[in-house]
Amino acid sequence: MASRIGVLARRAAADPYFLASVLEDYARTERIDDDSLARLLGCGVEVLNKLRLCRRPRTEPALFRQDINRIASHFEIDAGMLAQVVRRSDAVRALRLGAGEQRELLMAARDRADEPSGREELDEDGP
Repeated sequence: MASRIGVLARRAAADPYFLASVLEDYARTERIDDDSLARLLGCGVEVLNKLRLCRRPRTEPALFRQDINRIASHFEIDAGMLAQVVRRSDAVRALRLGAGEQRELLMAARDRADEPSGREELDEDGP
């Protein structure tokens, strides 16, 4: 039976406010499991669920470093590696969003190309 913290941590993965979403993105893109992620961060697997429920670091550089250091100190994990994990997740998310926007733009352009222009209709029907 899953612990309550584990259940909450899994739910938090869908919310970008929590580190759970960051850790989920990172693990998915790197194709690693919880054991590997815990080793990477320098903690036990049991610590990951508590870590997942932390607020993700703020984005402003000074606040980011402050938040990373505070979290790393509290959970006794590698601050440098946590910062890398967060930054990698942010980069992947930005690329994913950019790809989605580009796909929407291309779809809109294709839709416009499929629509007949007024000039073509006049040419076909005559004056």
